[in-house]
Amino acid sequence: MARYRVAYAQNGPARWIGHLDIMRAFARAARRAGLPLAYTRGFNPRPKMSFAAPLPVGMRGENEYVDLELEETLPTSEVARYLRHALPPGLELLAVRRVPDGAPAPMSVLDRARYLCHGTLTEVLPPAEIEDRLASFLARGEIWVARRNGEQPRDIRPGIRSIAVRSADGEISLAMELKAGSQGNVRPEEVLRALSEVLPLDPDSFDLARTALIARDGRLLWDCGKVLERNAQRNSGDFT
Repeated sequence: MARYRVAYAQNGPARWIGHLDIMRAFARAARRAGLPLAYTRGFNPRPKMSFAAPLPVGMRGENEYVDLELEETLPTSEVARYLRHALPPGLELLAVRRVPDGAPAPMSVLDRARYLCHGTLTEVLPPAEIEDRLASFLARGEIWVARRNGEQPRDIRPGIRSIAVRSADGEISLAMELKAGSQGNVRPEEVLRALSEVLPLDPDSFDLARTALIARDGRLLWDCGKVLERNAQRNSGDFT
C-alpha cells in the first residue's frame, strides 16, 4: 500500500459540481489512468480517498487536496502524469507527493482556510474609510449571523482570524483567514453578509476563491508529515 497526496485546482465548470461528484470524478480518473486504487473491504467497497474539506458549490479552489491510497508503490511523477490527463475539465492537477506512513488524514488536522473575495461596491468610498470601517468591524467582541437554512444565529467572531482589504475605483478585494474543519468553521459568505452592514456591498455578487488550507501547526496541509518546503507557501491567499 502507498498513499499519495494530490494537490489540485477546481475552477471553471468544476466549481459548480458538488463534493460527492468530485469524489466520483477522482475515482473515475484514477481508474481511467490505470492506477491501482485501493478499496475498502466489505459488501460495498469504496476507493480509499481522503479529501481535506468539501469546497462549496460555486467557489473556486486554488489549492485543494485529496489523499489516494494505491495497492502498489509508484513514482510520484508517474502518478501525476497518468492522473493529470484523466481528470475532467475544471480539475487541474498541481502536484503529487508520497505521504509518510502514519501521517494524519488532511481533514483531521485542518484548522483554518484562506479565501480571496472580489466584488464591486454599491457605493464608492475612499480606501481609508473602508479600512476604518473594517477595523471597527473586527474590533467587535461578537459578530452574529444566521445561515440561510433556518439555523439559529451564531457568533462567528471567534472564527475570524484576519481580514485584509484592498479597494480602488469601486472594486474591493478581501483576503480572509477563517476557521475551518469540523467545529467552529466560518464561511466567507457569512463574513460578507455581516460586512454588508458596515460596507456598501452585495455579498451574493462576489467571486470567491479558497486559496489555502492550513493545519493546526500553521503549516499548509501539503506539508503535513514532511519537512516544510518554503516554496509551497507561494499561494498564501494574501496580498503579498
